[in-house]
Amino acid sequence: MARTPDEFEKAMLDLLEEVRYATSSYLDDFNRNHLCREGAWVYAVEHCVFGAHFPRWLANVLGNCPILEVRKYLIENLYVEEVEDPTIISGHHESLVDFAVALGLDRDYVMRYEGAPLTKIRAEYFEHISRTKPWDVGFAAVCSGEMTRGTKMYARVGDRAKTTRAMWAPLNLAEKDLAHWDAAEEADCGEGGHGDMPYELLKKFVTTQDRQDACLAAMREWQAMTRMWADQVGVWAFEASGLEPPSLTGRQPLPNPKPSPV
Repeated sequence: MARTPDEFEKAMLDLLEEVRYATSSYLDDFNRNHLCREGAWVYAVEHCVFGAHFPRWLANVLGNCPILEVRKYLIENLYVEEVEDPTIISGHHESLVDFAVALGLDRDYVMRYEGAPLTKIRAEYFEHISRTKPWDVGFAAVCSGEMTRGTKMYARVGDRAKTTRAMWAPLNLAEKDLAHWDAAEEADCGEGGHGDMPYELLKKFVTTQDRQDACLAAMREWQAMTRMWADQVGVWAFEASGLEPPSLTGRQPLPNPKPSPV
């Protein structure tokens, strides 16, 4: 039996709270407790790759979607990402590169950097999901990151659901160098922003149990891929900072292969 809209929203929130916030990633642990420029460099260059590709994944879902209301939302999201952000002068990716440069990285290097192998795998996986899956599954997966940062999630987990410049305060960067994080907070974390609207659209247009289940499965898988990446980038950040890195043992569930019958 299909979930009611309220039940479906609760299922999405329960899932995202579990996979994103129940256990902190090693990247979260580093940023919260050990943040320094050398470790932030690692995150900055890898996240810039994600930032460069994210609008393309939105566009892939847009191209698959037959519903005008959803397409309008995706176009608005893309416009903020790629054309004009009302919060800042430069675009989202450009402001993210500015952040990396403010940390001390070479701009040309950051612009040319294609990512570590795991970052490339993450990007290719996201490309596959957004391009080949039905629109609702792709939409749920691609938007699940923003859905962990809206007011609905903030009501559950507090400030951890907000993307703000306060995270980077220990680095003592200039105000202009943190413009990207102001834009991200404005776009995702406010009432009715990109962190809230996907719930409303999914509740409205995904109304059968099989489609709801497919959306939830895609969100879980997308977030699992992101968690794997965030744990590894966190380990690299510890190493780059001269700190003993935490172990990745046990961070992903072991496979449970079934032996053949005797």
